[in-house]
Amino acid sequence: MGIEFKKFSEFPRGTMYDILKDAYSYDPRNKKIWNDNWSESDSFFYDNPEVADKCGFVTCLNGYPIGFITWDPRNTPEYVEIGHNGIRSAYKGKGYGRLQLQEAVNRIRSYVGLKRVIVCTNSNFIAPKNYESVGFQLYDRKVNNSESAFTGDYLYYEIRI
Repeated sequence: MGIEFKKFSEFPRGTMYDILKDAYSYDPRNKKIWNDNWSESDSFFYDNPEVADKCGFVTCLNGYPIGFITWDPRNTPEYVEIGHNGIRSAYKGKGYGRLQLQEAVNRIRSYVGLKRVIVCTNSNFIAPKNYESVGFQLYDRKVNNSESAFTGDYLYYEIRI
């Protein structure tokens, strides 16, 4: 069976939330800071399955949901922005995140007239290496002066189409 990319509508409400909670479990502050955002995102996608199935997918290994990715196409054709993107902790470092991201970029490239795909991440995460591995290039960096758990700079990446 191996890796498959499936529609959100094939999974129960809470799948997105559960994956995010697991993916960011390495630091307990993450759940405290992001819990409401994760819950609201999960609710939005499961309340709007037509959006979820068009603007994201769930990555499965042998039928088990190990990750997911979403994107926002509302600013097309100028850009499409990558949203939540996560892999369960037990599956990190095995290339699944890269496969998931590459599949998303391939799907996003089909938007007519699209100029670029963008994403913002934090310099303290492993994500920058993942984005760079599929062709994203850093175009801006901003100092993070917030009081949150995330102390690394904000990194802005793009792929020009």
